[in-house]
Amino acid sequence: MTVSAGMSGCGQAPAAHSDADATYVGSAACAACHQAEYGAWRDSHHWHAMSLPDTDSVTGDFATEVGHGTGVRTAFLRTGERYVVRTAGPDGSTADFDVRYTFGTAPLQQVLLPLSRGRLQAFGVAWDTHRRRWFHLQDAGLPPDDVLHWTQPSHNWNMMCADCHSTGVVKAYDRATRSYRTTFAEISVGCEACHGPASAHVESAGQQAVVGLGDTRQGEINVCAPCHSRRAHLAEGFTPDRSYLDHYSPALLDDGLYFADGQILDEVYVYGSFLQSRMHAAGVTCSDCHEPHSAGLRGEANELCVACHSPIGREDFPTLPVGVFDDPDHHLHEPGSPGSFCVDCHMPARTYMVVDDRRDHGFRVPRPDLAAIIDAPDACTGCHEDQSPTWAADVLHAVFGPPRGHFARAFAAGRHGLSHAASALVEVAESRGHPPPEGAESRAAESRGHPPPVETSPERGHPPIIRATALALLRNYAGEEVQRVVVAGLGDPSPLVRIGALRGLADWPPESRWRSAARLLRDPLLAVRVEAVPLLAPLLETLPAEGRATLQAGITEYLDVQAFNADRPEAHTNRAGIHLATGATVEAEAALREALALQPAWIPGLVNLADLYRETNRDVQGGELLARAARLAPESPDVLLAYGLWMVRQKRRAEALRLFARSANTPTATGRHAYVHAVALHSAGRLEEALAALDRGINVGQGDLQLMQAALGIAEELGDSAKVESYRRQMESLSTP
Repeated sequence: MTVSAGMSGCGQAPAAHSDADATYVGSAACAACHQAEYGAWRDSHHWHAMSLPDTDSVTGDFATEVGHGTGVRTAFLRTGERYVVRTAGPDGSTADFDVRYTFGTAPLQQVLLPLSRGRLQAFGVAWDTHRRRWFHLQDAGLPPDDVLHWTQPSHNWNMMCADCHSTGVVKAYDRATRSYRTTFAEISVGCEACHGPASAHVESAGQQAVVGLGDTRQGEINVCAPCHSRRAHLAEGFTPDRSYLDHYSPALLDDGLYFADGQILDEVYVYGSFLQSRMHAAGVTCSDCHEPHSAGLRGEANELCVACHSPIGREDFPTLPVGVFDDPDHHLHEPGSPGSFCVDCHMPARTYMVVDDRRDHGFRVPRPDLAAIIDAPDACTGCHEDQSPTWAADVLHAVFGPPRGHFARAFAAGRHGLSHAASALVEVAESRGHPPPEGAESRAAESRGHPPPVETSPERGHPPIIRATALALLRNYAGEEVQRVVVAGLGDPSPLVRIGALRGLADWPPESRWRSAARLLRDPLLAVRVEAVPLLAPLLETLPAEGRATLQAGITEYLDVQAFNADRPEAHTNRAGIHLATGATVEAEAALREALALQPAWIPGLVNLADLYRETNRDVQGGELLARAARLAPESPDVLLAYGLWMVRQKRRAEALRLFARSANTPTATGRHAYVHAVALHSAGRLEEALAALDRGINVGQGDLQLMQAALGIAEELGDSAKVESYRRQMESLSTP
């Protein structure tokens, strides 16, 4: 790894443009002219993102041992200037590994250990800087072949971590040898990570500009997003003057990442929740709350929030709620107690990596009325654990009035594939824009400290990331209204909405996809273009020359992105999809085998290779792959369903039925899994059990028209008039607006 030499000597006001050929010079070059900023940065988490191990950077106790619960122990040792971890390595045998770097600083610190082929791995036992102890990030005693063992790709620094913990990273993965020669311009997150390469600025004594965080307000978010978002990496070389969406593709509010109401669930960082907020809509950016060089907050307790949310407000944010908020009449708690701080209710924290509490940046209003319905947490009962969401909802209703509409119900129903969700998702997708300023009546209420209970509602407009997610969920639905709103989304000014719309038409007939989405192969942003390619690739050989050339150029660009990510199994699964779409089954099989060589437990690789075997008359060979996938993911309804369908094709119906039952009873099962289970029971002549299976699916999914229609038919077969009438009433209620 290399770190460029520092330079010094800049002083005058910068020019109004930057040099595209500038190179990295290191943060030390900035210190002479920007002493205050440099000093603040030297105390920041960015400075400590990654360091060489020494007495200043190492926070953990390197004179102790930690057990793993299986008789294996890890020792942290100090030998002269060396910091050593003695632990089980890739083959399970104990060996000594030198600490190459420290990783992070607080509330936890990991260490990076070297393995062969240029790999650096984040060790799975971390130091808790508050409690002063070593702790396991995953279950103790994992075997080396477990996907979460520290030697596995899930802990690989080169692939998973380097881009955000250092400056100017070049991954340099060699696919032929499966090795890395990763380099960086600066070991930590330095000045140039946010301001861009500074050689021209330094050499011109400050006459040539670097990119500043304050140059544009949205430009600031563009700078922060690459490392503070859940995203796919598309290309290297991001600098602050380039578009985030030409280098990264952010996650939408997907199931498994976010709760149905947009609250953070998995480790999604900040960007996706912030884009949902009224803060973002009002023009607030990161540095309004965070000092950009130290990354610390600009105020303590509630003083940061009331700097804007006061009776007079702020001129630059005229749409933010105004009033007296730091008051028991608003927060309903004793001043200074838990619950009286703005962040307790509007930025509840969730714990990641065992000890790291991170706050939701959606700045949302608590909605306990939704919590039980959509199986999501709420800030009220997060503290008042002895009370129910209904109690909390009643309290808020009494003080603030009835809650407004929310996209959460539509998202929850859409995630379950419920047939009646389509119209609600269409409404969310069509609700353009951000909330405008409140009317006079609402502002009068806010001046008394009672803001509207919901930050967005359909009649006031949803942010693009919410509309995009609604469009993506419409993939499961058909009809003229669905088609109309998806096509409109393809032409939306927001690239996130265009991405969501592309996902929404994924199951349309190929010709319809081409008519609607071909123009997005020429979209100005890479994230949109690569989203379009796999949807259109099946048409390559059927297009006239001009269309074929456009699509082929898109496929080439898409495969370049996969080549950059060739150290990730999903890249080869993506390659396989393109090869299958264009009829290259041999190449597709090779790509899937390469994915499984990188990660033998890669579920999409196992399932897709089994499906390829089915399509190429080798279905019998797919059984072992699906059996392995079912062992690795016993709670995945889709894996169990695929294995069950394989059993049906092998005439092993009793085993298939058991798999369908497991699939339908997993925590994330949808109506589709319940339906297949019921059909299998019906085919076996077990009508009452089939009806019970449908009832379970209806209850879990809060009602589904397809399941009710199936249940109605079976109830009629059984001659159960009471159930027939019950299903008819339920179906009528679903069809009633």
